Amino acid sequence: MTSKIKPLKEIEDKLEFWKGTRFRQYQMGLNVSEKEDDYYEYMLAEIPGERDFMLLTCVEGYESGSALALVKTSEDKTKFVITGKAIKYSMGIENTYLMESE
Repeated sequence: MTSKIKPLKEIEDKLEFWKGTRFRQYQMGLNVSEKEDDYYEYMLAEIPGERDFMLLTCVEGYESGSALALVKTSEDKTKFVITGKAIKYSMGIENTYLMESE
């Protein structure tokens, strides 16, 4: 399975994301020889017993296993999702991308 990236600033605020969705932040200042390797990759994870937030956790890079942020889940409690607006608020939009499966 391959992935492509889409700038977070191009994502609609109402778009919904489930646990397991991945995002990348580039230009982190890592000591790497190739500019395209200067990133951390994060994944939305469920917090057991918690329905109001998901955890954005680093899954690739030097900080693997570290949490970046709590992301507020949708007001619609019939779905356990976050919106584009919530992820933009939590991560920012500069140098930040959604990882889309092809």
